[in-house]
Amino acid sequence: MPIDEIEFELSSEQYEQMGFPGLKQGESLTVTLDMGVLLPDPAADGWFAVRKEPWAPLLRRVGPAMYVFAGQIQQADITKEDGEESAVLLVDCGLPLRMTCAPLADGRLPYGAWESRYLTGYGRLQGIVEDDFATAVGKTVDVLLWSFRRLVLTPGDPVIGEWRESDALLPSPYRYDRVLLVARPHRNVLHRGIRG
Repeated sequence: MPIDEIEFELSSEQYEQMGFPGLKQGESLTVTLDMGVLLPDPAADGWFAVRKEPWAPLLRRVGPAMYVFAGQIQQADITKEDGEESAVLLVDCGLPLRMTCAPLADGRLPYGAWESRYLTGYGRLQGIVEDDFATAVGKTVDVLLWSFRRLVLTPGDPVIGEWRESDALLPSPYRYDRVLLVARPHRNVLHRGIRG
């Protein structure tokens, strides 16, 4: 089943790196969809589990920019630093998701965190527009912007704590606010998959 719509967070740092361009409904944007750092612990805010047996691709929104996901690992960059392993993975969940997997308590990744294995988990989806290229793992997705949701958290704002929806994002810094973009993947992304 194709994914018609996604919601992801655009951090204030990312928006600043873009130069606060102002965004509006109907514009295209190229992003890397990133789940951030996930732990191998289901009690964590963002977690993952790995196995050899297949999981069908899944990307289901369960809250504001929060997703449960499953899919096959397509790329893996495993590193070991100070005795601890970590991995940056690209997982085919119907759309390509990049994520950083943290180790178990012993400093090692769960067995099987490499290409061709399957991963599932839960976490917050972010859109990375200006990447630091710290890893070659990842794939961009072209999306059509549809709407914007902003949780006002600016101290002293009269509507602090409220969600504001709009069809544009003003060219202004949102230092405290959480900004979510609702977008529709371009059709060519849906048809070619992530191997395209």
